[in-house]
Amino acid sequence: IFRRGIALARSDREILLVFAATVLVNGASDAFERLYAKRLVELGLPQAPDPIVWLTALGLVTLVLAAIALRAVEARIDGTGAARRLYAAACAVGVLGLALVAIAPGVRIATAGVLLVGGIAWSVTRCVGVIWVNRRVTSDVRATAHSFLAQAEYAGEIALGLGLGVLAQASGIGVAMAGAAVMVAGAGVLVARSRDDRLTPS
Repeated sequence: IFRRGIALARSDREILLVFAATVLVNGASDAFERLYAKRLVELGLPQAPDPIVWLTALGLVTLVLAAIALRAVEARIDGTGAARRLYAAACAVGVLGLALVAIAPGVRIATAGVLLVGGIAWSVTRCVGVIWVNRRVTSDVRATAHSFLAQAEYAGEIALGLGLGVLAQASGIGVAMAGAAVMVAGAGVLVARSRDDRLTPS
């Protein structure tokens, strides 16, 4: 099964693209999740009540926004090319959100960026990535393919996320967020160039 999964991933350009995009998105995601709270504090997050209250409220709003976004995905995911379009659109939203966090002059604009990134970009790319891989594999290698997808996630978090963390220490969180935006833009370009022309195998 392992060998067949490797052979499938190597022979299917779409799956390779999803894996590559996943590495980029998860590298950006790992750095974002570790740094956005400090960025908001830097930009003037209110100190009363305690910042943890504001961050918790932001997290709850993000979850609600993610639920709405995934409901919209559910209604549009069927059909040739849908996964490609939704993934690319989510990447575009992520780039916008990360750019807002990177260059925001104040906490309000940065908060809007956090909502775009956490509520839409990450939730949609993760969901669509899983669905996309599902559509391109048969049942006998599906578990193996999803294991590879998970490894791509971890590789992005460890390698690229660590790199962005080092960049944040050296040049500031805003620069690291800009670097994350470049990674997500790269993922969007990768998937936008794909064909996504095969439906779920029988």
